[in-house]
Amino acid sequence: MGFSLMDIPEWLDWLPVVRKKGGEVAPRILPMPLELSALRARSGLSRRKDKLLPPPESWRELGEHPIELLREIERYLKRINGERLPPRRRLSWMIFCLQYACPAIRKIYSEHHKGDAVPETHDRREGLLVAIHVCAQLSMGFKHILRHDYQLSDARYRRVRVRVRECAQLVLELIRMEQRLRALRYQKLPATAWLDCNRIFFAIRQCEDVHAEHKALSCLQVPLERKDGNTDLSRRLPQQISIHQLFILIQLFGLMDTNTVSSQKMHIVDVQLAKVLPKLKAVTDTGAALATGQVIVYGNQDRPPFFERQDEKAEASLARQQLLAEEVQEQGATGGQQVPVAVCIDLMLLEESLRQEHEQLYRLFDSSDADDRSRMVVDSQDLTRLLTVDAMCDKLHMKRRQHPRKYSLGKKILYVYTGFMSVYQLLMEAAVADDERALLSDEHQLRDALAERSALIATDRDSSSAGQWFVMDISAGGVHIKTRESQFITALFIGQLVAFGYTRDELQSPTVAYVSRFLRNGADIEVTLRTLSTRVEATALQSDFLSQSDMALPAIWVRLTDGREGVILHQSHRLSQATAVSLEQAGERVSRTIQSTGTLQREFVLHVLQ
Repeated sequence: MGFSLMDIPEWLDWLPVVRKKGGEVAPRILPMPLELSALRARSGLSRRKDKLLPPPESWRELGEHPIELLREIERYLKRINGERLPPRRRLSWMIFCLQYACPAIRKIYSEHHKGDAVPETHDRREGLLVAIHVCAQLSMGFKHILRHDYQLSDARYRRVRVRVRECAQLVLELIRMEQRLRALRYQKLPATAWLDCNRIFFAIRQCEDVHAEHKALSCLQVPLERKDGNTDLSRRLPQQISIHQLFILIQLFGLMDTNTVSSQKMHIVDVQLAKVLPKLKAVTDTGAALATGQVIVYGNQDRPPFFERQDEKAEASLARQQLLAEEVQEQGATGGQQVPVAVCIDLMLLEESLRQEHEQLYRLFDSSDADDRSRMVVDSQDLTRLLTVDAMCDKLHMKRRQHPRKYSLGKKILYVYTGFMSVYQLLMEAAVADDERALLSDEHQLRDALAERSALIATDRDSSSAGQWFVMDISAGGVHIKTRESQFITALFIGQLVAFGYTRDELQSPTVAYVSRFLRNGADIEVTLRTLSTRVEATALQSDFLSQSDMALPAIWVRLTDGREGVILHQSHRLSQATAVSLEQAGERVSRTIQSTGTLQREFVLHVLQ
């Protein structure tokens, strides 16, 4: 074997240790099995032919080209993550890579965190993808060091405790970064990342102070904007952070199911979590029944927190953890201590904070005061904040499926019209006579063709044959569809109004719904449509104010599932509660009053009538 002066510090870790008083290490009862690729063994000949070199200083020349810089870093990390390296050398090289990667990731995140996710531009996709891959590779490099150090004897572990804490925090920060970068693309954090996050936290909290705060990485610290165009520095993510806080941030961000939040407003989720983060605690589970507002996380869990102890997936995780505990106890390494199985997080403080924020924003939205309403119209950020906070409130409680799914086994195609005016025009045409509809058909061939395809133009031959809306499953509450993604895909966003039918004939009496969820899965993108009504018709709506100017608003009358009537208006035309309105229905003019707001989304509002 070869010898290098750089290996001397590593040899010192294995020299005999003179035991001193104090500084005792708490028993590391739980092992730390991490999801890592195997390190390849290198012969002397291979070392001479393919010698590993430190990261190149030439990376500084790519500072203005973050995507290319990250690609170079990714290639380098893939190589060293498969090689056997002394921990000190690996740590030095990983820190060097991290110092170059963080500014590049920050540039990409700052440039694209407000861009459209569907369709996604080429630069946005390439930038976010390489940033995600670099986060994963950086995390793997630090996990190699962490696993090595954690397995040392107590005497030698004392020498590397600072390195253990540093690597544990960096791994969790990189997992958090990957989680948020993926959220911008409507992707979920992989199960392996969830496993490593939970295993590291449960293992490190046995022997280190997970509440000690240290300087946080600043890659994703994008502040919330204000109306005056400046930034509110007090609403950034924390500059100092602990392992305990990182763990909670990852858990709660996953709990929020950000696939239902507009990608342009993901940072609002972080801002709301940061407001109460110092007060949130992850406490050891005692086995008692979960209190109201509590969630549970098991040490061997590969997904977000559970609301129920009896959840079958939670029980499986608990069984695996208990089996591991029994094996460790048989080895006599526990010192009589009980192996921690799970932690509980109380969400009541977060729920109260979100409720207060929601009430304040909704008061502006529903106010009849002219100043408040004009401010809400001008400041669209208040509306998007309201929708984001509302979505977060909805995720703090367990949801049970109300309608059974019917899975589509064949390639069933859906015909989809997207956008308020497109849906309105479709309903208007459905109401005209057959001979008039025949005259209109030639004018709308392109729109009708788009209804059955996600894109008329494909980027390659394969996507051309798969560019249709295929049904995955159906329920009374909505439909789950997918399509092959390309840069020419129909523009979609969370809260967009749509009309659909399973055949062209059904488009004469379509179902009206809205886009409630996205999920990117490889080359496909999955879309969930939540049903509003199956009995709809186009109409014109007037209030007393509009009637004075002989004006009317395009509207969609709906019959709700509970039998009540409702009317869908474009978001820019929403009206206040108790407003008297008149509308055409079945050829007659009828008078109604707006009773309440039933559904509020980015593109439309559904008012309940009485």
